[in-house]
Amino acid sequence: MLMDFVLNISITISMIYLFHRIQYNEDSAKLTSDTFQATLMVSLAILLLFVPIEYRGYSFSLFFVPLLLIRSRLYIKLIALFILAAAHHFLTGGSHVEVLIVSVLYIITILIIPFFRSITTQQMTWVNLAFTVLLLTGIHLFIEPLGWMQFILIIFMSSAVMFTASIMHADIHSIIHVLDRLNREEYTDHLTQLGNIKALDNEVNRLSQRSETLSLLLIDIDNFKMINDAYGYKAGDAVIKQITGLLKNYVPSGGSVYRNSGEEFSIVLADVSFDRTVRLGEAVRNAVEHTNFHVGKSEVIRLTVSVGIGFRDTGGTRRKLFKDADDMLHAAKKMGQNQVMFLPVIK
Repeated sequence: MLMDFVLNISITISMIYLFHRIQYNEDSAKLTSDTFQATLMVSLAILLLFVPIEYRGYSFSLFFVPLLLIRSRLYIKLIALFILAAAHHFLTGGSHVEVLIVSVLYIITILIIPFFRSITTQQMTWVNLAFTVLLLTGIHLFIEPLGWMQFILIIFMSSAVMFTASIMHADIHSIIHVLDRLNREEYTDHLTQLGNIKALDNEVNRLSQRSETLSLLLIDIDNFKMINDAYGYKAGDAVIKQITGLLKNYVPSGGSVYRNSGEEFSIVLADVSFDRTVRLGEAVRNAVEHTNFHVGKSEVIRLTVSVGIGFRDTGGTRRKLFKDADDMLHAAKKMGQNQVMFLPVIK
């Protein structure tokens, strides 16, 4: 009996770990879906069917524990129940009555759980405890009588497996959530939540392989240091956020905005004509020039930006795209700022 109990816990922990390991390593939305999570839990439940706990001639399986851990839509839970009920009856010879008792209890449980705002490990353990007691009572009344020692041992083992599984599931999920957040932060600007220079580099690499033309606009706030010196860094951050909102409003569908450094932003556009790129740069410059930026509760200032444009068509290189945009940005600064500069495209 003890070995059966240990084996149940080991299988449960191993499968939950495997689920999260696959989920973390594979970059696919399918692996984070409700269906995938339910599939793993049903697989675990079927495995537990083949590892029942034997005590004094009575065999009891904890297959229902993974079912209770499925957190997805109602219809997915019902499909999981149907699959497991069929497996229990046809693969392990479970009686119709036992399958019916489990099914009724599970349906009642999944109808009650949504009323909880969030299910904690402690709450899940209590739900499992109630489920186990009712299941054993049903078996005692309708299938075969059970002794009080069988009740106590099975309830204890079921609670232990659920408690262990819930804690591990929650802990691994939290760890993966933190790792995902750290990975996102590596490519995200903290202040604006825009992509940073690494994200820009990745996006240009990706689009270079699949787009006929690629446009890069480098946008730099003119005299930004004077804002920090005159109004403080909080005011400077407020201006950066306001500029971010303005740029987002002007980026066409399919384009993306990035914050490269302190006061420099970039816009990347794929398969957009050169003329349209220039018009966008001019629209952004004009919008910034005529916008009031708040640097305090009641104080507003006016700003300008300089824009350098790089354009890559068939045969152009990624390196030249960045160099042209950077050269044009410096040219715009030398021309007196508040300018949009670009190299003419010769066809």
